[in-house]
Amino acid sequence: MSGPRLAGGPARRDALAALADGRVIAVPGAGGYQLAARLDHAGLLARPLGSVVADSAVHVMVGTRGQALGLASEWTNEARLLTDRMWPGPLIIVVPAGHDGPAPAGSAAVVSLTMPASRALRALCREGGPLAAAGLRHADGRPLPDPGDVTAWCSGDEIALVLHGGTCAGPEPTVVDCTVSPPVVRHVGARPESYVDAALMMGRRRRRWRATRDDAPTGDGDRRPPRFRA
Repeated sequence: MSGPRLAGGPARRDALAALADGRVIAVPGAGGYQLAARLDHAGLLARPLGSVVADSAVHVMVGTRGQALGLASEWTNEARLLTDRMWPGPLIIVVPAGHDGPAPAGSAAVVSLTMPASRALRALCREGGPLAAAGLRHADGRPLPDPGDVTAWCSGDEIALVLHGGTCAGPEPTVVDCTVSPPVVRHVGARPESYVDAALMMGRRRRRWRATRDDAPTGDGDRRPPRFRA
């Protein structure tokens, strides 16, 4: 493993090549650095890494909304409202997993999805496909917030490349379970629970306003024609 490299041009090409070869890379994320691999190689995230470990909970990073929709069997209006307002950013939503798409955790019934704030990571996901990811931690649970930590504490060639994204100290992503209604915040991180409540409430208000507007009488006494919504 070489030293950290800026997540641009040549480094992204090398990262794509490593992922295609079935190797793992380290990428910056909310709260610390993470291991990442292609979905069909997600099992690599559980391999020993010297004196650090990867979280057992795996999430999937996407570069586009279409990639997220392709991994879910159901995308509720509540999931749409939350991701419209908080993606890209430190929000993980849990949705029912699609039956036809690749499953990052075997036959898991749900999939945890996020769209990273980093443009470089979104570009990587757009070009190479969604990536399975897991946070890197010391044995005592402390995250690895600096790219130098990854090269210092990980041994051998288990990690092909470290993408430099600066220091990642701070809260981890907020996790919202959208398999239930109303959604439930499973972990409060960088986005307070009040943000989640506000996003859902504002979305419901807008829907009621649109319904009232569409049903309001026009000047000639007729109702407004229904609006087409894509």
